[in-house]
Amino acid sequence: MKTSARPLRAAITGLVPPLLAGGLLLVVYACFGLYPFGSQSVAWCDMNQQVIPLLAQFRSILLGDGNMFLSGAAGGINFWGVFFFFLSSPFSFLSVFSSLEGLPWFMNWMVLWKMMVCAGTAALFFRRVSGDGEKAVPALLGVAYAFSGYAMLYFQNVVWLDMMALFPLLALSLIALEKKRRVLPFIAAFAAMLAVNYYLSYMVVLFLLLGFGLY
Repeated sequence: MKTSARPLRAAITGLVPPLLAGGLLLVVYACFGLYPFGSQSVAWCDMNQQVIPLLAQFRSILLGDGNMFLSGAAGGINFWGVFFFFLSSPFSFLSVFSSLEGLPWFMNWMVLWKMMVCAGTAALFFRRVSGDGEKAVPALLGVAYAFSGYAMLYFQNVVWLDMMALFPLLALSLIALEKKRRVLPFIAAFAAMLAVNYYLSYMVVLFLLLGFGLY
């Protein structure tokens, strides 16, 4: 009975940090009149000028209006380069559930979902390195990670939040590589970061060379 209850407890423990982060961000939305509690969008600057227009094109492609090899922008371009530069996130596919006019407000949900995932992966990392006995502190550290200065400054390029969510998994894979000589978790985490945002991956490479070398 105890063994069967363990996965359930682990699942509940894993859900607490994302739910805390999501709830806290919804409180912020409510306090400042942001959608769904008001008419304001979190979109400004790069999100308005680049991310939303490109996401609108990707949405059109998903709905059958054009294809990834030849989109209608700028007289016709190969959209794969744009996709891997700005949009190569699983969350981008959810744009089909939003209307074209509603994309600025859809971004409020996009940021919220990604910050919840950041809280979840960070809490997993802190829980693994601190031991299974610790639950409250890893959860709080996971929420703090989701609301870190990086997230607050760079959420306008929402795909960067995917990199932030994957980083704790990369760190865990490095620990597994060093302690257990398990290479597959590292390959999976690093490959995911390359696929999500290849041009930010040079920073990951620098971290691997400098950070893991020092470790």
